[in-house]
Amino acid sequence: MLKDSLISVIIPTYNEAENIQSVLEGIVNNLDNKKDIGYEIIVVDDDSSDKTVEIAEAVLKNNGKVVRRREVTKSLSLSVLEGIEESNGDIIVIMDGDGSHPADLIPVFISNIKDGYDLIIGSRYVPGGGTKYFPLSRKIISRFACFLGKIVTRVKDNTSGFICVKKNALKGVNLTPAGFKIGLEIFVKADYHKFKEIPYIFINRRKGESKLKGITVLEYICQIVRLLRYRNSKYRKTCS
Repeated sequence: MLKDSLISVIIPTYNEAENIQSVLEGIVNNLDNKKDIGYEIIVVDDDSSDKTVEIAEAVLKNNGKVVRRREVTKSLSLSVLEGIEESNGDIIVIMDGDGSHPADLIPVFISNIKDGYDLIIGSRYVPGGGTKYFPLSRKIISRFACFLGKIVTRVKDNTSGFICVKKNALKGVNLTPAGFKIGLEIFVKADYHKFKEIPYIFINRRKGESKLKGITVLEYICQIVRLLRYRNSKYRKTCS
């Protein structure tokens, strides 16, 4: 049957051998039975030292591909950008490879895009959303980061990494790979008119090591400053 949409699911990974198989199988199980949705899965791996690539390739024999980044710098944002460049879909889904994002929400995201939204965000901070197995320190950091993010966007969960966006909304947009939160770049810079936050429960990783480090917080603050300058510069050009 002819599909009326092609979805590109992009998953950046680094040492996710303990999680990636269940993540990929969850996506396949949720999209295979959708008659009106064609899809591809693109795993962009940051040169993992474990078996992430081998496991992903075994699962994705017929459903996608694995792109291996071999640059010295490890960067989630660069991986996502490379995945977007490699994608063929007209709708992009971005999600983590650690199992924190529920694959059963992807069809819900797609349905909302077809209903006229340009951008859908999986949100922990709208009614019905929340976190599970989140240590207090992570809760404080996450809330503080979202508080800062409100300086540049109306999105409540502006640190979300669970996103669905029309590819056209990214056309000609210069997303900065220096930013740790690629979602925040999209929320501020993408060409979209209608967005919606859909609640979900973020399940903190039970296996593997978190990529959140102290330097990440500093990088995020620098990213906020750059995006504020970008927004102000764009406003001045519009008014001139």
